[in-house]
Parts: sequence; structure tokens; C-alpha cells
Amino acid sequence: MLFAFALLLSACGAGDPFVDDGGDSRAGTPPGGRSEPGTAGETSGGGSGGSAARYDDNGVLGSMVRAYLRAEPAKNLIVEVDYVSRRAPSSRALAHLASVLEGVADKPGGIDVKAGNEIAAGRDTWSIGEIKALEKQHRAARSSGDTATMWIVYLDGRYASEESALGVAYSASAAAIFRDRIGDATTALIDASSIERAVVVHEAGHILALINIGYTSAIDHEDRDHPHHSKNKGSVMYYAVEDVSIANLLGGGPPATFDDADKADLAKLKNG
Repeated sequence: MLFAFALLLSACGAGDPFVDDGGDSRAGTPPGGRSEPGTAGETSGGGSGGSAARYDDNGVLGSMVRAYLRAEPAKNLIVEVDYVSRRAPSSRALAHLASVLEGVADKPGGIDVKAGNEIAAGRDTWSIGEIKALEKQHRAARSSGDTATMWIVYLDGRYASEESALGVAYSASAAAIFRDRIGDATTALIDASSIERAVVVHEAGHILALINIGYTSAIDHEDRDHPHHSKNKGSVMYYAVEDVSIANLLGGGPPATFDDADKADLAKLKNG
């Protein structure tokens, strides 16, 4: 199966995504050219805090990581989760994502992960261009001043470039979850709720530059066969978390949290 990381794709000027769907280690190359990881943790224009801070929500993947992790200039983090009708995120998944982010990000003003706009129209397949158009139309929260934001959208249908993808992170602040494909991945032993929790944290991890997006980890935990993913099956950043055959590859259920190596990388990105 083709492996187009849900991370790497949009990371370089071309604006294409990094699709995590399992398979080989090639980055996806939709029309518009190959994309590469950006420089982790940069904000557009800089700024030391308050209204002086500027952010680039549409920048390359990983480029907002320090704004997300540090207490300044963004004291608050809002994660807006929009969704196509009848594909609403579960409250359990949103609460879990908030808990995971609280464990790695220093936000004195708090972290708010909340369901946002319901989107009436859906599609059988979604290209990155179509997802970006949806974001432009429906995204309410944008990073500014002392608030950083992420946008996650739950979609129907499937990713046009890789049908087995469960999610895709395609810019510095945005990702999509293919809710119907999560349903396809469930078994009698592994339910949709468990997979949903894992996939939404996995995509957030890519937005946070994991693994080795724009930086080089001091820890040897990247899977050489699946770049920008962990080789540890106990990490939510393991490549199989993003594949529709997840239940076959991770029979005990998917991990839903960062492992120690992931957390060490995030700590260095925050403090370095």
C-alpha cells in the first residue's frame, strides 16, 4: 500500500499534505510538486507576545510547533474541530486530545478542544485542494495575539490520493480525519472510538513536527521504512495508526499517547 505521509506533503511551498496511511516510505506527490518538511517551530514574523505576535496558520507542516508548545507568545490554544453532517467527533476523543496536549504544551491560559461548525455537504473523495477550500469557508478560529489555533475537520468519504488513509495533516495548523474510513477499520475487538482517539492524536503529533519534521531528533526512534513515524509500536506516532488495516497490524488496539521519545523531542522543541 502506498505510504504518503499525512505530514510531509504540505511541508514545502507546494502545499501538498503528508498522508499517513501505512505502506512504503515515499512522500505523496500530488499535482503541484513534491513537498518537504519545513523548519520546526517558526512563526511568521515573530513577535515577543500579545498583539505583536504573528502566526502563519497556512505555513509548512511543523512550522508552528513552538507557538503550540511554549507559554509565550500564545498563552492559549484553541483546537476547533469542524465536521461533515453525521460525522461529529466523539466527546471522548476530544477530551483525550485535550489531555494529551496539556501534557506537552505550556499554556497558562488553557487548552480548549471543542466541536465547531457542522458542514452540510460531503463528498465521496477529498483532495487537499478541496479540504483547503472547506477550511477557508468554515474555519472560525485563527491564530493571533495570545492565542494559537489548530483546525481539524472530520470528513466523510476518503482521501483522493490514498484510499487507505485515516487522516492527513496538510499545513502548519490543519488536519483532516476520514471518519468513514475509521468505521471501515473497526473489528469486533477494536472499536471505532479507540481508533478515533489514536488517529486524532497522531495527526496532532504531525502538526507538532513529530517525527523529525524540520529538526533531527537526538533519539533514534524514527522508522526508516516509514519516515516521520516512530518505530515503537507503543507510540501513537507508529505508522500503522494511520492505516485502514490498523486492526490487523495492531491487534491489541492502537496506542493513543506519545511515548517517552516523542515527549523528549517535544520538550527539546519547546525549550530549544
